[in-house]
Amino acid sequence: PESPSKSRLQSPSKRKTRIPTPPGRPSLDMFWASDAVNEWNDQFSPQKVLKSPRKAKQSQDEDPSTPRANKLQSPVKANLKAKKDFDATKQDLAESFLAELDQRITNNKVAELTASTGGVKLIWSKTLTTTAGRANWRRERSTKPSTKADRSTDLQASSDDTSATTTKDHATIELSTKIITDAPRLLNVIAHEFCHLANFLVTGIKDRPHGAEFQRWGRLCTAAFAARGVHVTTKHSYEIEYKYLWRCSGEDCDQEFQRHSRSIDVKRHKCG
Repeated sequence: PESPSKSRLQSPSKRKTRIPTPPGRPSLDMFWASDAVNEWNDQFSPQKVLKSPRKAKQSQDEDPSTPRANKLQSPVKANLKAKKDFDATKQDLAESFLAELDQRITNNKVAELTASTGGVKLIWSKTLTTTAGRANWRRERSTKPSTKADRSTDLQASSDDTSATTTKDHATIELSTKIITDAPRLLNVIAHEFCHLANFLVTGIKDRPHGAEFQRWGRLCTAAFAARGVHVTTKHSYEIEYKYLWRCSGEDCDQEFQRHSRSIDVKRHKCG
């Protein structure tokens, strides 16, 4: 005898939902109109929320009461972001700190002496690769004929002196874009170069760049801005960040050569 056929069990999730038969009959135009049929199906079809499996799994695992933590940035991306933020604000920071230095250290004498030439100019340089900064100063003298009123007020001028001499001081501070990569370095470099300008303009020393007079200005800057990490020394010890690096593959050598550009041709240059 044949065994009775077993009824196939259907999963509730796989059970088809029946859409009600639309009203009307084949003899009516609305029965054949696609717009009417689609509108009926859209109205009575079961609605499903479209969600990717990955997002659904994450939403099930997460506690809704706990705020989502930001993704941790890699050290490389964090450094690039910090460098970008510094580049956007470094000029304003340099100008404001230079003005603060002049006000507190020399009572604005550097600004007064360079006012006729536009004050101390800050120049960012891509060619400074071995030093973080450089102070430049020059004095321009010009002679023009003096007026009768000028000669009458000059008690020591000779009777045949018919000219007057004027002086203008030009001062600039060059800053290395390749070495100054953060705010602490920028403040220290500007303080160092400002001491050079104070030595030139205020003290009048031109032949002892890091002598006793420079060190006196350096101690004043260090004392005034120590809380901001400023410490003026005669030379910097910053680790220069190079973009390119070559390492010798010779036996027992491993000497490294670092450059800011692809200036080494391994086919033409040799170690040693």
